[in-house]
Amino acid sequence: MTGTASSGRTTENGPHGTALGVTDDAVRDTTGATGTTGGGAQGTRAAGQPAPPGSEAAPRGGARRIVAVFVVMLAVAMDLIDTSAVNVALPSIRGGLGMGDTGLKWVVAGYSLAFAMLLITGGRLGDVIGYKRAFMTGTGIFLAASLACALAPGAGVLVAARIVQGGAAALMVPQATSLLQLMYRPQERAKVMGLFGALAGLAAALGPLVGGALLKADLPGQDWRPLFLLNVPIGAAALIAGALLLPSGGSPEPTRIDPRGNILAAIGLGLLVLPLIQGPDDHWPAWTFVSLIASVPVLVLLVRDQRVRGGRGATTLVDPSLFRQRSFVSGLALSLLVEAVMGGLTLATTLTLQEGLGRSALAAGLTTLPMIVGMVLGVAALADPLIPRLGRHVVTIGCTGLALGVLTTAWVLHHYGHATHTWQLVPGLVVTGVGLGMSMGPLFAITLQNVPAARAGSASGVLESVEQLGAVLGVVSIGGIYLHRAATHSFVAAYTFGAGAILVVLLLAILAGPALPRHFRSEEELEAAD
Repeated sequence: MTGTASSGRTTENGPHGTALGVTDDAVRDTTGATGTTGGGAQGTRAAGQPAPPGSEAAPRGGARRIVAVFVVMLAVAMDLIDTSAVNVALPSIRGGLGMGDTGLKWVVAGYSLAFAMLLITGGRLGDVIGYKRAFMTGTGIFLAASLACALAPGAGVLVAARIVQGGAAALMVPQATSLLQLMYRPQERAKVMGLFGALAGLAAALGPLVGGALLKADLPGQDWRPLFLLNVPIGAAALIAGALLLPSGGSPEPTRIDPRGNILAAIGLGLLVLPLIQGPDDHWPAWTFVSLIASVPVLVLLVRDQRVRGGRGATTLVDPSLFRQRSFVSGLALSLLVEAVMGGLTLATTLTLQEGLGRSALAAGLTTLPMIVGMVLGVAALADPLIPRLGRHVVTIGCTGLALGVLTTAWVLHHYGHATHTWQLVPGLVVTGVGLGMSMGPLFAITLQNVPAARAGSASGVLESVEQLGAVLGVVSIGGIYLHRAATHSFVAAYTFGAGAILVVLLLAILAGPALPRHFRSEEELEAAD
């Protein structure tokens, strides 16, 4: 996930001053009387009707629920840190296992491909078997695959284990948002979704720092392997705490697997994402264009199949009614654009610092800390208090601030060149982080605010897939422009061209901003709908 974020704080929760660990009388199972987030009648069951099988009450307020939320966030952070940290370790992996270029690319591409292909399916499985069970299963497989990566004797085992890791993450990650929806009432969710999104973004940003620190430690005989071993205690802690604290609810409606939809989604997304991952490094051979073209009829067939099945009242992989919600569709579109910026910006910043300015992996990670601080400020100190007053304009302000930060950094690099000092980059990186926090912040909450509880897993899978696709598109488009310039000039000079591509995408995001709902529904409105 890549770096999803949404607005929120860990303390106050709107006008009522509700804290993250609210009192017991404010907590109930969201799969209960209404089963919705205030949108539509689907997922509703009458009072007094028995709860769905396997559905349990959410952890009560106070410390117990806070720890349950932390467990979910810890597992998602583990995935994000692992993903970004591995990129830093690729040279060490190549040297340690004697991998060729193809094998090294598949260490990254195998994970990303499996993750993208199975995200929607993984989200829907949570609706079917229960969010806790799906989360625990995905976390357990991720832990085992991480151990296999750490102990891999050769390139083939490492690549295979990375593919399994990606598939496990596709099952684990979508359940995070579903579990948060299960544990919090509709009027409480925006803030905790904000906290979740902010920490997810921070985890992605901290990955290179963690990777650089572990490589710098140079444990005897271990080299890159501690990057994967780190997941073992984290995953084990998440499994133990999750078994004790997480609620076992799933969709409040009877839900089954849609085999045809799952197959079409996996094939269509695979045909779309694989050439986007491999194309730039392989100089876009003919098969990449054939694959991209072939993905179109498969995805069109998927959409048609889901509409027909939905019209008959049959089980679908993705509920077509989700795309009749303005908040969901507009949120997906903005998320795609913002994640594209994040993907391209991360690539350009990392390579400029390491290849252009000669920073070590650890030093490059430390240099980006001002951006991380800015993200925290953008989400907690600005986006959260401004949303009730400015609504969707917070996203527009965030995109504008992000553009200003990128421009400032580009000017510094252009003016000082290879003599650029870290302190000269700090102002631009802070403003960039603030812009990221304010633009990414509201999107997560606004996209899911009207999603019925019965569709939480499916909606989460779609959102994560769109974000993953956005990140890949950002690397291909923004990263492609940046790398093309770097090949003929320098990595430092290329940042200006990457920044120009980022500004174009941000302009599209600003123009698309008015498509978002005018404001977030207030707690009073959500309470009335609930």
